[in-house]
Amino acid sequence: MEESHLSNRRASVIGATLIVCCLTTQTVVAKEDLARCNVPADDPSRIAIAGGSITEVIYDLGAEDLILAVDLTSNYPPAALQRPQVGYVRNLSAEGILSLGPTLVIGEDDMGPPAVVEQLRATGIEIRRLVEVHTAQGILSKVRCIGTIIDLSPDEIDAAIARLIPTLSSLAAVDNSTKPKVAFLFSLSDGVPTAAGAGTSAAGVIEMAGGHNVFGDFEGWKPVSLEAMAKSNPDYIIMPARGLKNSGGLEAVLNHPAVRLTSAGMAKRVIAIDGMTLLGFGPRTLGAAVELARTFGTLSPE
Repeated sequence: MEESHLSNRRASVIGATLIVCCLTTQTVVAKEDLARCNVPADDPSRIAIAGGSITEVIYDLGAEDLILAVDLTSNYPPAALQRPQVGYVRNLSAEGILSLGPTLVIGEDDMGPPAVVEQLRATGIEIRRLVEVHTAQGILSKVRCIGTIIDLSPDEIDAAIARLIPTLSSLAAVDNSTKPKVAFLFSLSDGVPTAAGAGTSAAGVIEMAGGHNVFGDFEGWKPVSLEAMAKSNPDYIIMPARGLKNSGGLEAVLNHPAVRLTSAGMAKRVIAIDGMTLLGFGPRTLGAAVELARTFGTLSPE
């Protein structure tokens, strides 16, 4: 029975690999693998985390007892909020981390500031910085990388990946031929839209859901003019839930000059999703991409 169970699990993981190959041809490649994903940490017994997706993955792997402290973006699962805090992922507190005595720091690729990271490294604490790739493949690679770093067995890692297979199967069925036009706006709170360009996590989610990022002609996050919004004329506008709230709520956004005359604004197709769920690129992001695809009409309803 045990042998049959393991065989089924291995088959499931092979299936996940085949599904991901269908989703994207992009692989996780970096000039320097600062995570050293194939090498377990020397001592992962007391981990300080800088990045909400890492916390989410470690909980998914069932290894939360190894977590010593987390950063402010680690708001899921709710139990993570009870852990000691070490600051924001890009603005960590060296003193706060050192006072807790971690044996390992695992961070997302924007962990910082650099001076703090170097200060921690100089004390001899092992630091692993993950490479971020905004695809379904990237999420699976992140799960496997973190599982290896914290010295879990292949079967434990495979079990976590196998749980993602139904969602991956849905993403593999997304119709990429229609490509509805989508804009991701971080906020309108200052009256000027801040939009996601190419290379952002938002752009990655839009692509996973079968959409076309209307602001893919620039890199990163930038303010965009009313003229640019009108010219791009998105069919859908996505905002983080907090950004929508800070912009005055749905009615205020729909009546904003940047939104009002777009196809999305006129049809009231403004979608609000929890920011970390959508942009964190942990396991929950896969499910968020599926829900977006169903909203876009690029994936049939369940």
